[in-house]
Amino acid sequence: MVLNAVVALGSAFFGGVALLRPQAMPGRPLDIGPHSQDEGPSQATTYFARMYAARALPFGIGTAAVALLLPGQAAAWLLVAGIIELFDAMVVMSRSPRDVAPPLLAVLIHIGSAVWLMTT
Repeated sequence: MVLNAVVALGSAFFGGVALLRPQAMPGRPLDIGPHSQDEGPSQATTYFARMYAARALPFGIGTAAVALLLPGQAAAWLLVAGIIELFDAMVVMSRSPRDVAPPLLAVLIHIGSAVWLMTT
């Protein structure tokens, strides 16, 4: 459960990064055409980053809390967290394949833990 909490807090952390520094998102999501570093992120990138943060921050913190405080009730929560990370991995893969490892690791940890909890 501690590993699930660490991974979930990592996801929340990247949600915070996306909120504060949208240009740090993998593949500069939704930017079209060349941009200079001085221009900052496009409106589309900022919007996408805020939408990601709106989900990643509360869900990451919530997943960590459930894993640590209510481990007996965490199976469904971890399954949903794993599915969310799978969708994140698919989005990252389409824009920046070299950055896909962290969300795929989260998928394995969350879904693996959920299956383990449901079968024990």
